[in-house]
Amino acid sequence: MVPGRKGGEEFAARAALVLFAFFAAGVSGRQGLSAQVKTKTPEAPLQHQVTVTLKLIQIFVTDDKGKPAFDLERSDFVLYDNGAPQTITDFEKHVLTAPAAERPGAAAAPAPPPAREAAPLLNRKFIFFIDYGRNDIEGLVKSRKAAVEFLDTKVQQDDEVALFSFSTASGLTLHEYFTSDKGKVRAAIKKMRDTPGILESGMSSVSSDHEPMGMEVLNSQVLGRHGGHAGAGVRNLFAEVGEWAKALRSIPGQKNIVLFSRGFGGGVVRPGDAGNTLFQSMARALASANAPVFSVNTTTGFAAKVAAGVFPEESLDYLSQTTGGKYLGGVDYPSRIAADIQDATSNYYVLGYTIPAAWDGKFHDVKVEVRRPGHKAYVQRGYFNPLPFNRLSPVEKHLHLLDLALAEKATSKRSLDIPLTVIAFSDEKNENTLLLSEIPVLSIREAVGDRTEFISLVLDQNKVIVDGNRFEIDWKSMRGENVYQYAAVALAPGRYDCRVIIRNLEDGRAAVGSISAIFPFPPKEYVPLVGSLERGQDLLGAAVRCVWKGNRSGEMELSAWLSPEGSGERTQVEMTIVNSASRDETDFYLMEFEVPGLLPGCYRLEIVAEDAATGLNLRTAGWFSVRPPG
Repeated sequence: MVPGRKGGEEFAARAALVLFAFFAAGVSGRQGLSAQVKTKTPEAPLQHQVTVTLKLIQIFVTDDKGKPAFDLERSDFVLYDNGAPQTITDFEKHVLTAPAAERPGAAAAPAPPPAREAAPLLNRKFIFFIDYGRNDIEGLVKSRKAAVEFLDTKVQQDDEVALFSFSTASGLTLHEYFTSDKGKVRAAIKKMRDTPGILESGMSSVSSDHEPMGMEVLNSQVLGRHGGHAGAGVRNLFAEVGEWAKALRSIPGQKNIVLFSRGFGGGVVRPGDAGNTLFQSMARALASANAPVFSVNTTTGFAAKVAAGVFPEESLDYLSQTTGGKYLGGVDYPSRIAADIQDATSNYYVLGYTIPAAWDGKFHDVKVEVRRPGHKAYVQRGYFNPLPFNRLSPVEKHLHLLDLALAEKATSKRSLDIPLTVIAFSDEKNENTLLLSEIPVLSIREAVGDRTEFISLVLDQNKVIVDGNRFEIDWKSMRGENVYQYAAVALAPGRYDCRVIIRNLEDGRAAVGSISAIFPFPPKEYVPLVGSLERGQDLLGAAVRCVWKGNRSGEMELSAWLSPEGSGERTQVEMTIVNSASRDETDFYLMEFEVPGLLPGCYRLEIVAEDAATGLNLRTAGWFSVRPPG
């Protein structure tokens, strides 16, 4: 029996628990926890130590009839870098067919082809870009329909898709970063409103009391400095996309941008026009970033029929030609739009060659010739040498941060992954979330370095940062093998992505996870159970946090129950209360449980506190797993 709090009918409480393993002699809990941190051996030395680098060039080839060429081999290509012929060391051809539609009621898709032995050198990447500043309601509705059409009927398993928008009030906005999960992109598209000029992310309702990061920096600190000609507070698409394009250079391969807009008027393509300089600069930046623009004219009504014919919107057509994309005509024809994009991007070759590594940011001109008569290669105009991380612009550093935090297939250097445990708990007034990670100090120093920045991000379902912090850490000053850092975050109901990035200040090496706080426990005897429990360990600890209403009185009877996942069995567990403490309206209990002979698998541990007099009870539970031997 333990002290409780009750106040007749006012009796109420909320509880949460955190599970712990033991340091105690003869107990292997610490070894089991440490095994969860898997250090990845760096595939290459630090950037400034590399002497050669592999360049991959993605090209599309047509035959003498203007149709995609499928039968070329490595010997059919001649490649020049800054005018010097190169030896093609790596070669890959991609001949793709469109998957069956995934809409409800669609015919079943044919059996997938055999899995590749290895991942492709370069996969396809698409960016849906919806221009809210130059659109109307009907155009926005049809833009979303066309994007979903391509997503459902043409996107392949290895493709990655991102979703951006632009409005004159809020600027460039990220809705979904590069992902191979089509469901995520489809959901993000459907959530976008049909109101021209209004930002979709809900950014305006988010508290800004944290340090700006990620897209916030791109929007407010960097891109927001470029005012439009209409006056202060109006964002300029040409300037912002031009800055964004510079950051896209760091993402390998071709980034196919599908732009939905009514266009910018014929004047911007003519010297002397007020917008010509910024428009031309944007087009060149996209071309240099290997980001061809496939433009869709969202003008509706009679003008759309004209635009779909022999009179393309001049600025959209010019932008597509300059960047190596294609003008796709009017938005009223989603099936044709999807087919045209597929034809232009689905059949391509990847040529690889090695060159001396240089970290000077200089531009390289690239040309590819096809030896077969009548064949034509469509290839990026060139690339820029990378810069050392400490010389990157704010935009480039923050795109690197987004890449680390959000990308499923990280293109930036990630040297270590950190396991994360997220625990929901609440006090009398607020719902809260506890983020908890173990940081292996030696592994961090070896994989990432000593001088690092520590960045925590909590993003809502619209990729808006609702909580974020940054500070610098010198790991040489840390004592002990492991550090347990934590943070309690007050979040409204919803779905969130939680990330922590530990990034080297000089070269950008990084560890990714989320770091958080723990409930009070004796650190010399226990460690948080972030990973699996070692099989054979027969003691488990837990810290229980109870927030009560009413006056402190009476006694509570505590019991513990264990249930294997997927089983209706519920077995009472022997429990010992090691320590208890109170702080204001909150009680803490430190408990030990005997769990001998558990088989590998997942288990639910439930703790019940029952008022001896009234029978009212409070329950909380946590999950843990037992790892298989070996």
